Amino acid sequence: MERVKALAHKLVTQIAENADKLVLKQTAIQILSELEQVPETQQLPNNVSVILPSVQYETVETSRPKITTETIESQKEIVDQIAMEPIKDLKEAIGINDKFQFIEVLFNKDAKVFEAAVKTINAFTNYAEAQFWILHHLRKQFDWQEQDATVQAFDQLVKRRFS
Repeated sequence: MERVKALAHKLVTQIAENADKLVLKQTAIQILSELEQVPETQQLPNNVSVILPSVQYETVETSRPKITTETIESQKEIVDQIAMEPIKDLKEAIGINDKFQFIEVLFNKDAKVFEAAVKTINAFTNYAEAQFWILHHLRKQFDWQEQDATVQAFDQLVKRRFS
């Protein structure tokens, strides 16, 4: 290891004196050569054991809030209020799952007709105009049934658009 130290000192001196790159390279190669001759770390025995500290766990009891009919009713009111929040753009308000369901069920798998209908509905200025157009164009053309949940969901979105 003394030889490596001496070569390292020699390299530092050469760098300080701005020695030629070839000289620096030769000294670096000599250092590497010496390092290859140094025996690697000693092999440790395979019977090493590790002792982990013991951990004590503490049981913590949590209480769950009691669900009452009043709680459920107030949550339903909140959901209903959110469901009736006005929306500015019908296209943006329709989620991807609803969009595919509307196209599949209401528009006979025709995405272009769906897009055109949404664009037309968005262009109306009030709910009465939109409802009249839906009744005379979409409901008749695609034979929408008033009781169908998908029709009701679409109508709900249109109402929100104009509320």
